Amino acid sequence: MSKIKNKFLMETDWLFQGILDAEQKEYVLLSYFQKLNKRLEEMKVYPMFTELSLHLGNIQTLLTRNQILYTDKKFSSTDEEISIKDLKTKDVPSMNENEFVEFQKIIRYSQPKLFDYFSITKALWTMAYDSIEIKVRRNKKNVASHKGFFYFYRDKKIYVYHYTTKNRKDNLTSQLKEIFIGETDLTIIKLLSKFSPKYKVEKQNLLPIFEVKGNEIFPIEETLLPIFKRKVLNFVVQSKKIEPTEQMS
Repeated sequence: MSKIKNKFLMETDWLFQGILDAEQKEYVLLSYFQKLNKRLEEMKVYPMFTELSLHLGNIQTLLTRNQILYTDKKFSSTDEEISIKDLKTKDVPSMNENEFVEFQKIIRYSQPKLFDYFSITKALWTMAYDSIEIKVRRNKKNVASHKGFFYFYRDKKIYVYHYTTKNRKDNLTSQLKEIFIGETDLTIIKLLSKFSPKYKVEKQNLLPIFEVKGNEIFPIEETLLPIFKRKVLNFVVQSKKIEPTEQMS
């Protein structure tokens, strides 16, 4: 899967781009918030959620360490998260007394507003997550496997994905591979047999298959698909926690 540098709506060094003037930076923020508002109206969570988290971390780093927090990570998906190892810092440009006063004004103005947008986006994420129903349709006994499939329907189309979970330094993540998107009369088993070459060869027919459902007010790419992935991941994690208890009872 190819990776590209995520193009944020506003870079974390926005305070120091151009002149350091509080009024001018308010206009920069206003333009940024208008773009965020458009995405919120469209019920889009990612990559906005990730970007706002980075901006809040940057404000804190500016206040406590007098440094700019940023990342040059290349992303493979809309919702890929930023880990601590992906973060970098650089010193802020030198400022005279007047510029430092303007800098403090900008921080005081921007921090609560960025936090408000983060909170709204988080609430939208929670709303989408809570709307999702998940059911194991096949191979329930293997649900704790680190691989599997999930599918959902939207506008007469079926969307089928293969997921793989990975544990990297106590950070559990999930990667998706698209198997099929389109209209069909085939059952999910026949779809996987036809469009997933390894389905029978590598015993993928033993992997769990989930059906997920979400509120259709949310877009697929920027909201539902990333949160479907996390819902399935959480289901798998919870199954692993419950499994030993069931064996002991």
